[in-house]
Amino acid sequence: MEGSPNSVNYSENCLNQQMMAHLSDVDDISDVDGEDVVKKLQNTITSNSQPEYSTRRRSIFNTTLDLADLGSVCNATNVGIDAFVERVAREKQNWCNFVTRNIQMLKTSHANGAEAGSYKPSMEQQAYLDQGPDLQNYVRGFGTFMSDACVFMAETEQMQERLEDLKDCCQFHINEMQRNKAAETLAGIKD
Repeated sequence: MEGSPNSVNYSENCLNQQMMAHLSDVDDISDVDGEDVVKKLQNTITSNSQPEYSTRRRSIFNTTLDLADLGSVCNATNVGIDAFVERVAREKQNWCNFVTRNIQMLKTSHANGAEAGSYKPSMEQQAYLDQGPDLQNYVRGFGTFMSDACVFMAETEQMQERLEDLKDCCQFHINEMQRNKAAETLAGIKD
């Protein structure tokens, strides 16, 4: 199989190019001290700042956060929270004022003898309502309109039936005249 050696050569070339890319990132390999690299690696593995990785599992429940460096973010967040709390307090106060005002209005209307749930429009509203159409007259007018509409529909149906009868009668006369002409023409030819 000739395809296999080519694919092996291709993969070796890719690996070599990757290694060359990593080696080319370092300017001079002779500057790297092997002992220094080993010490840095050993310090990273046995670092005192993270002993919990080797001794026990980490959990979000046993993690403490140091927020000392996040002071400005916390202050900005606190300002936003304070503004939200103030807005909610104002809305709550507005709602309480609305409810107490309506309760007072209800109590005064009961004291004046008004029925519960009744509403009396203002003078302007009453004048506007008085200028509008009367519901009883509208309903009466609607009844006469409907009776007139029913009569019109019945008369229209009768007219359509008469129109169809008239068309049939005219067609019959036309056919009769054509038969008579055809009979006269044929009688004239025989003679």
